[in-house]
Amino acid sequence: QNSMKVSFLYNTNYNYIMIMKLHRFLGITLVFFVMILSITGTLLQHAEEFGIRQKFISSSLTSNLYNIKPCAVSSTKTGNKWISLCDSNLYFQENKIVNNIHSINAILKNNSQYTIQYNKSHEIVISDDGKIIDMIHLEESSTNKLKIINFKNNIAPEDLTKKIQDISISRTISYERVAVDIHTGRLLGVVGITLVDLVTIGLIILSFTGTYSWLRHKKIF
Repeated sequence: QNSMKVSFLYNTNYNYIMIMKLHRFLGITLVFFVMILSITGTLLQHAEEFGIRQKFISSSLTSNLYNIKPCAVSSTKTGNKWISLCDSNLYFQENKIVNNIHSINAILKNNSQYTIQYNKSHEIVISDDGKIIDMIHLEESSTNKLKIINFKNNIAPEDLTKKIQDISISRTISYERVAVDIHTGRLLGVVGITLVDLVTIGLIILSFTGTYSWLRHKKIF
């Protein structure tokens, strides 16, 4: 009977030691991930106060982190100004003017003003420095004889094309979105999501082993 009691105590102490080793291992291993989850969670909880909802990451980070490719830029030149299309957005030089462009029907230059007719029933007047002077809705019957202007890819100067491409993706991903993707692991794809799942399981185990240790210390077990 004494040998059975000794064996029971030995097994109990051995199990306790193994549980404590697991507890310490998880505590040390998970501390970095807990800090990341805590920081990103705090940022998300106070997104308005930190201003991360209205701020956007740079175009280079957008391209590298999220693999978002810049748009193809097609252009035409009128006078000494380039008028370009990128993702259905109209650009006058590097200034974004209007979106949802389906077709450009006419481009007219009058002194220092540029008149662009688009989508068959709209007209916009732009100053030489890219400011919108007027926007007009046209009767479609007055423009349906106009020939659609074809824009050509990659004919604008390289630096202008790069500016337009940067602008096209510069306000795509907010810092709040990055915080969410770090918090959930989605920034690293399937690997990141799996890692967060493992961290969650580890925290659950850590809670149980910590509770068991405290209860045993209180002589409840």
